[in-house]
Amino acid sequence: MTQPKPLWMARLVGTQAEMGAQHGRLAAREAAALLAFYKTMPERTLAGDMRGIAGLAGRTAVRGLATAWQARLLRDRPADFAERSRAFVDAVAAAGELGSKRDGLLALATMDSMQNCVSLVARARLGPFTHAIAGRAAAAAVPACSTVIAWGDATESGELLFARNFDFPGVGVWDAAPAFVVCKPDHGQSYGFFATRGADTPVVTVVNEAGLVLAPHTRWHRDVTFGGTMIVDLVHSIARRAETLDDAVRIARELKASSSWGIAIGSAREKSALVLELAGPHVDVVRAHGSYLVCANRYRSPSLQAGEFAASAAWSIHSDRREQRLRGLVEARTAPLTARTLAGFLGDRRDVAAPQLSRHLGAIVAQSANVHCAVIAPASRSAWVGVDRAPCCEGTWAELRWSWAGPAGAWHLGESAGSGFDATTRDDFAAPHDAATLHVHDAARAYEGAHDVAAARIAIERAVAIAPEDPSLRITAAWLALEEGAADRAIAHVHAGLAAETEAYRRGQLLLWGSRAAQRLDPALARRWSDELSRLSGDGVDELKAARGPWRRRPHVNLMMSDAY
Repeated sequence: MTQPKPLWMARLVGTQAEMGAQHGRLAAREAAALLAFYKTMPERTLAGDMRGIAGLAGRTAVRGLATAWQARLLRDRPADFAERSRAFVDAVAAAGELGSKRDGLLALATMDSMQNCVSLVARARLGPFTHAIAGRAAAAAVPACSTVIAWGDATESGELLFARNFDFPGVGVWDAAPAFVVCKPDHGQSYGFFATRGADTPVVTVVNEAGLVLAPHTRWHRDVTFGGTMIVDLVHSIARRAETLDDAVRIARELKASSSWGIAIGSAREKSALVLELAGPHVDVVRAHGSYLVCANRYRSPSLQAGEFAASAAWSIHSDRREQRLRGLVEARTAPLTARTLAGFLGDRRDVAAPQLSRHLGAIVAQSANVHCAVIAPASRSAWVGVDRAPCCEGTWAELRWSWAGPAGAWHLGESAGSGFDATTRDDFAAPHDAATLHVHDAARAYEGAHDVAAARIAIERAVAIAPEDPSLRITAAWLALEEGAADRAIAHVHAGLAAETEAYRRGQLLLWGSRAAQRLDPALARRWSDELSRLSGDGVDELKAARGPWRRRPHVNLMMSDAY
């Protein structure tokens, strides 16, 4: 992918099964590619870097457990949504674009099953995960997505604005073909969802006829369940049935999610918002105080914080600081918020703990894996959507308006006359991509999609050449160099990173991995860096200090979280 396809808009009408069949016929080729991507996602994420016989065994074990969990989740689906998915997969297969209908159906449960696999490891370290895959599974618990909702005296119009980043290890896939799909069911409310073309999943960012906007955010909790309701079906149900925030809470309590989620919900009618915090059978509610609400990936209700887990201090830092940064931007506003202001917040590149530096990776709102972003004004049925390469919060946007009524069918931006959709491109709405960002995009695509270390390293080195003062690029380049066995190059990047880095945890990462890189090439330097780490203090640094010592393994890099293990 060099440039994403134009924004694609569709309207589906009828029963859930009829809408699934319509969608499958309209986007068969893209749907088949997406289902294939999801089919292999658990083993790529949890065991993608394992080599040889151990790697084959690990990927086989992950695939077996994920498949069993997916099959169990499918059995619990509400009948009409299950029929929708079957009709969707049947239509894709009828177009000659799908190999296995069963695999297509199983892929729809990927996210719940993968999150639950990770939770299983965290809770009990069971079965094939006891040794080789345990660390990988825990590190796969990536916190992602950021939302800020504002209304009343916080916004210029007084109406509710809902700004949301969706960060996901699907660079080059999810951002390749942005889409907005309206569903007009035979009973219940109309609702629309933002996705990538071919994804029949009203779950990422959803708006309904009553003016509710919903956006699920990853959470990680030990109390997931083997059965329960998939997140796509829960959001489907809320979008179709709920008219108020309390309706949404009631439906969540009624259906009981299988996995762990936080669903940010804004209500245009009520001019308020809340976050539904879910963990298997548990449902708690975090309500807004004042005229805005921020949501990231950590539980905020005390009853659910006890069972939350994190793979590393980087995990907590990654979520907490994005949330703190968004809250700080809203509080520091000098004028009422507009859609464009909020779009700028979604593209913010400052770590709240070291705001003087602009970064390309780390605990920033503008994540490299930001594959969808939008600012929605539900009262006026308007949205501004990032339609460029990841991070989609930068570059070209589209300004979109829609009608709940209109003909069934699909249209591209610029070719939607008479459709009930009106969309135009905006090149002046958000900051443009810089050249380094485009190379980071290529690195994320290569590493997260195929674990192509060589390609990812080349891309990051190119980004470093453009932005040599960014320490977040330096630590990433050092990790990738170590994974390829180039310890001398890793040491050079650590030297340059330390010259610029002021934030304690990130400086500690440089010192830890620098000392590991220098163990054989320059033992005296390794000791100096290890000693400096021992004197360092700050959030999460104790964890890095405890990790000092001999190191002989290849690192595995988590680009989404700016961490390595």
